[in-house]
Amino acid sequence: MELKLKAIEYQIDSGVAHITLSAPEAGNALNGEMLAQFYQALQNAIADATCRVIVISSIGADFCTGMDFNAIFANGSRPNLGPLQAFRDCLLLIYSSPKPVITCVTGNVTGGGVGIVAASDIVLAEENVLFMLSEVLVGMIPAVITPFLLCRLSSSQVKYLTLSSRGIDGNEAKNWGLVDEIASDGMNDTLNRQIQRLFYSSPEAIAESKQYFDTFIGQDLRHQTEFAMQRLQKWLEQPKITTAIHQFSEGYSPPWFQKYRRNTTNYPK
Repeated sequence: MELKLKAIEYQIDSGVAHITLSAPEAGNALNGEMLAQFYQALQNAIADATCRVIVISSIGADFCTGMDFNAIFANGSRPNLGPLQAFRDCLLLIYSSPKPVITCVTGNVTGGGVGIVAASDIVLAEENVLFMLSEVLVGMIPAVITPFLLCRLSSSQVKYLTLSSRGIDGNEAKNWGLVDEIASDGMNDTLNRQIQRLFYSSPEAIAESKQYFDTFIGQDLRHQTEFAMQRLQKWLEQPKITTAIHQFSEGYSPPWFQKYRRNTTNYPK
């Protein structure tokens, strides 16, 4: 089965559902249309009795650049929370899927894209890609993705990535636990080996294991995402914040952008 949508490609072949983010000209940014198609593709894969593994990948230099601010501020400075709610639903569906979800990272990942990675069961990445939480640069907070990041990273690591806005490459991401395996032999070979291991395993045992793990953190995760949406809505109710983010989405620098004058003081060693 093959389904070509505007922003998502869906194909199931030999028991593997391939979901591909296919809007490279827009950096595979997440807007309402893409998220609706993404959710539909995930539902199709989960419901398909012939599907044993779900693979998420992308086309282009960017795996995903995060939320499309033009979609959030389509009505001017008044934010539309619909795409953010749809994004949360996609992350929960990835996380709770009874079928294993492998995400293949062959492009740079920013903001919400890191949330897709964190929600996945198995993450394969090329060593030269960058993972970056850029929310604070544009006046946002990583509210929706934080509960999923904390499933893979420590709270101090999440805080550092957020506050520093520094990108980390595939190897560092693996050392931290965000990535499970570096595709040193090429993504296709690495992916095929992982799919074969899953095909050797009992689908029922995999689903039961995931459900068992879910009893420890799944309910908390759902509550945390509800709290995240409430916190994000409260944050975006501030006119000065929404105005600045809207300005950024239109190509202008927000008011907090300043150039730091380096301190030339020599500190004692």
